[in-house]
Amino acid sequence: MTRLILAVLALVAALPQVARADERYYHDDGSRTLRCESKGNRDRYCPVDTRGGVRIVDQYSRNACVLGRTWGYDRGGIWVAHGCRARFEIGGGYGRPGYGPRPGYGDGRPGYGYGEPRIVRCESRDGRSRFCPVPGRVREADIRRQLSRTPCDYGYSWGLRRGGIWVDRGCRADFVVY
Repeated sequence: MTRLILAVLALVAALPQVARADERYYHDDGSRTLRCESKGNRDRYCPVDTRGGVRIVDQYSRNACVLGRTWGYDRGGIWVAHGCRARFEIGGGYGRPGYGPRPGYGDGRPGYGYGEPRIVRCESRDGRSRFCPVPGRVREADIRRQLSRTPCDYGYSWGLRRGGIWVDRGCRADFVVY
């Protein structure tokens, strides 16, 4: 019985944290704001109705809060990741709903207005340069999962070029491309 309880507690601790939005949703001044924080660089999802749009009011973290990269929202709430901590205003009539599915859902975290992301694996074998074509327009890319022990540093061992991604110096990774 004790093992079962410990296993359940370990499973719950490994899941992304979910904040209770109803506790901090309305404020004395009539504004509707919510503080949502990625602590310890863990993804966090804060459920709230976002139909009227979402915007950052105050950023509390040293790590950047960038829409589509370290925070986003869907119809069910706001997600934050990579240490983004901020207070968000909800339903002010700005923005359009549906930008940025929650982490772990879909194929990554789409950027604001960039459409659905694509996952592309690009690998530099034997330290040689390689170009990986990506169909459609490439506006932005980020590493989703690094596969190599060799560092993948933007501008040094990987980057964007018209029509795709280039890798060099042993960088191997799965890239999310917008």
